[in-house]
Amino acid sequence: MAFSVLTVLRQSLRRLATGPALLVLVALAVVQAIAAFVPGEFVRTTPGVIGAGGGAMPVVITGNPLPLLASFVVAIVGVYLALVTIRVFAGQWGIVERDHLTHRVGFGVANLLGVSVVLAIGLGAGAFLAIVLGLVGIALWVVLFLVLLAASFFAPAFVAVEDDDILTAFRKSFRVLRRSPGRVAALLLALVIVNALLQALGGVVTDAVASIGVVGPLVVTIVSGLGSVFLWIAIARAYDHLEPTAV
Repeated sequence: MAFSVLTVLRQSLRRLATGPALLVLVALAVVQAIAAFVPGEFVRTTPGVIGAGGGAMPVVITGNPLPLLASFVVAIVGVYLALVTIRVFAGQWGIVERDHLTHRVGFGVANLLGVSVVLAIGLGAGAFLAIVLGLVGIALWVVLFLVLLAASFFAPAFVAVEDDDILTAFRKSFRVLRRSPGRVAALLLALVIVNALLQALGGVVTDAVASIGVVGPLVVTIVSGLGSVFLWIAIARAYDHLEPTAV
């Protein structure tokens, strides 16, 4: 059957309150908390120093690789958790199996990173058009961003579940978009709205617990990951409802 936007949202929100989703949130929070304790900065601005172009604070590269390495580790762990989350929740019941954690991890992580790189390149190209062409370029950037986002929405699921490489995953994802552009657009819009609500809820929780010793910052970090985990689950649930002929 074709995926229903309301069904995907309802199932995703329900699964966000399950054990596997909570474990992913905790894992994200722990890794980010550990990385936050890494001393120093790789790049910093120098307050009070006038730059050569006027009043801007110059950027200084400190040469300390530890913060950069910590950020890289957080990114890789995040991609791995996205891979596992999509695999787990692409099944009807969201049960964690050993293969979800170990099957072709390197291949999956590399290709999920590739999806992010393609999006980043597309956004960079759009930003260049916006600078060169002004308002027309901004309009083109918006269109390019929306098309890339819609065309790549299902790509992570094809990588995670079907072991597709990045090119195959994008081709299949674009095929879904071509067959059901209205549903994909409606789902993306709904996900943006739900994510905004989750962030607003997270802001309330953050204000309430931020000052509570060690527990407060950990809760804040967990809440900040709600949007990401919800998106991964939504990709998995939408993929699970795709018709076989759609890809």
